[in-house]
Amino acid sequence: MNLLKSEYIGIFLGVLYGLFIRFCTDFSSYVENIFSVTFIFIVPAIIGVIPILFSQTNIYKSRKKMFFYPILTIIVYQFALLFTRLEDVVCVLIVGLPSIIIAGILGLIVGTIVKNRINSKKLYSIILLPLLLFPLENLLPEKEETFNVKTSIVINNQPEVIFPNLINVPTITESEYENGFYQLIGIPRPLKSIAFKENNQHFRIGKFTDKLELYEYVTAIDQNKFVNFKIDLEKSILRDKPTDQHVLKGDYFKFENINYTITTINSKQSRLTLSCDYKLISRLNWYGDFWARSIIKDFETRLLKSLKLKLDSN
Repeated sequence: MNLLKSEYIGIFLGVLYGLFIRFCTDFSSYVENIFSVTFIFIVPAIIGVIPILFSQTNIYKSRKKMFFYPILTIIVYQFALLFTRLEDVVCVLIVGLPSIIIAGILGLIVGTIVKNRINSKKLYSIILLPLLLFPLENLLPEKEETFNVKTSIVINNQPEVIFPNLINVPTITESEYENGFYQLIGIPRPLKSIAFKENNQHFRIGKFTDKLELYEYVTAIDQNKFVNFKIDLEKSILRDKPTDQHVLKGDYFKFENINYTITTINSKQSRLTLSCDYKLISRLNWYGDFWARSIIKDFETRLLKSLKLKLDSN
């Protein structure tokens, strides 16, 4: 089969186009941020349309092909991102989920609209749309918003027993931590925290799987009641992975405060609350908050359950 005459050529070209745009985001100042409407929604839409535009006319005889070819192109593109290590599984999930939905719907719409205009060369100019939209979107102001995720659990013990374990968190074994979906796709889980003091300032290093280490300093403490931490990313040891480099070291997501609060319920029980404040600076805060909230909530819930296993009195 001659690939250039095949109806599958559009899938191949769509993947190449997507990789080209993705390379530009890393190696060209033309694209300031991949966390943008253009990159997350417009580019995948065009990737999905390319198999319709660059295929033989018989693709229009099947609505199934017009729906599934764009989806297949996006899926192959996401695997190509993983293979080239431009993205990891977490980034692919965040970008890929809306891409697949958009691609399938647009495939049907565009296929129906252009099936009688397949020879019109003007249609191919759609691939240049991101080159126009990226700089235009950069002119729009970004919105800065602070969000909070808070999770509580009841521990059968007193604050004076619980509190020291919040600063110097003892090693959390595999049997004490219930891994979930996010751990399966590459989000590290906590292992332990080591506290120390320098020049009258309290610090701690939070150690995670995959050799991730977060350097934190204590900004407020009320013995047996409250402690607040701030993360110093400059001193932290991050992984050489797209998630850490794009999210933790990026300009659109910032951890603000992480704190524990202990409230006495009765002589045998205390309520432990873990709270995280984070800041988003982008034009897609609603979308970023959806994923940040989901990941942070999952982390807080699993960590508190592990601490409960350790600190519950028998």
